[in-house]
Amino acid sequence: MERLTRSWILWIMLALGVAGMVHWMLYERRVGHASGMLAESPPTMAIGSDAPPWIDVHGFRYRPLGRISGRVVVVSRKNYSLGEFASFAPTDLAIVWGPLSDPDNYSQFNFDQRGSPLSARFVVPELKSGTDYSRQPIGEVRAFLLANLTHVHTIPADPAIASKLAGIRPGQVIRFSGLLVDVMSPANVRYTSSLALHDYNCEIAWIDELELGA
Repeated sequence: MERLTRSWILWIMLALGVAGMVHWMLYERRVGHASGMLAESPPTMAIGSDAPPWIDVHGFRYRPLGRISGRVVVVSRKNYSLGEFASFAPTDLAIVWGPLSDPDNYSQFNFDQRGSPLSARFVVPELKSGTDYSRQPIGEVRAFLLANLTHVHTIPADPAIASKLAGIRPGQVIRFSGLLVDVMSPANVRYTSSLALHDYNCEIAWIDELELGA
């Protein structure tokens, strides 16, 4: 009996390992590209909207502030499932464009996405040691990142878009469009999108169009 139990445990561990490897291959493995900018222009923002406010099935109230769209490279993606914020914005994307969208450049950084149900969610770019950027003045590196990187809390407009967002791989090129929103939760907690790319605040976007590239 003890030998049978051990055998089942080994099979379960093997199955979990295989499942983890398949998940990594499909959703976490970085997409490789040749050198060169993959997304030359920053996303466009149009501030102001004629769209009316709306309420979702969970009681979150949305007020449109503008629209954001563009072709970008996702350098990091993180899914959340716990907490009020995750209930309407389950996926965060760290996106880049311009010179930072060149794999030779973004590969010199780790884009660590952090957050919890009890704190804010954000991205922390970390220089890899021994790289060209690690030898540049830190002020210049910060300015470079600020000009070519942002962090977006995404709200999927439908289940199909939710599934696409949750499975984006680092290095993947995407085209997207969505409404920048102000959100009021059922508990009367407000979440408001940034309306400028080149600051340290995150965008909160209701994604209604999403196309995944290589």
